[in-house]
Amino acid sequence: MAVKTNGETAPTQEAKALSAEEHSEKVKELIQFLSGESDPFVYKREGRSDPFMPFVSERVVQEEVTVEEEELTGMRRFEPGQLTLTGIVMIEGGSMAMVQDAAGIGYVLREGNALGRSGVVNKISKNLVVIKQQYKNTAGEERYRLVEMLLKKEGEQ
Repeated sequence: MAVKTNGETAPTQEAKALSAEEHSEKVKELIQFLSGESDPFVYKREGRSDPFMPFVSERVVQEEVTVEEEELTGMRRFEPGQLTLTGIVMIEGGSMAMVQDAAGIGYVLREGNALGRSGVVNKISKNLVVIKQQYKNTAGEERYRLVEMLLKKEGEQ
């Protein structure tokens, strides 16, 4: 119990004795530590996070992309941008388009023909050939792109 003297609270004998015991205990521990008699401090990591690692980490998702190296043959060797549309023939059995590569060699296209790595001739009209190309966006979803080859009139560049 504390006794009041001059408006201040003074500790009782019991409180002084307790603090003296605690003080002597701490002094004993310090002396043992300094003399090397006590066990050195060991950090126990179980259940604790590493203090040197960031709290937030990026999750890296690697998608295995396996590109099969297949040998492209026929019209699959050419992408639409490498060819020039030189003529279109409209007949009852289906339309045909004539294209030319950079070397001047001519080829015939029909609807459904494969062109390039992922393109298919989708439609042939009077002055236009539409090629539908398949690709994957950054999310891995399959999308389609339409590429148009326009037949230029004689004298146009």
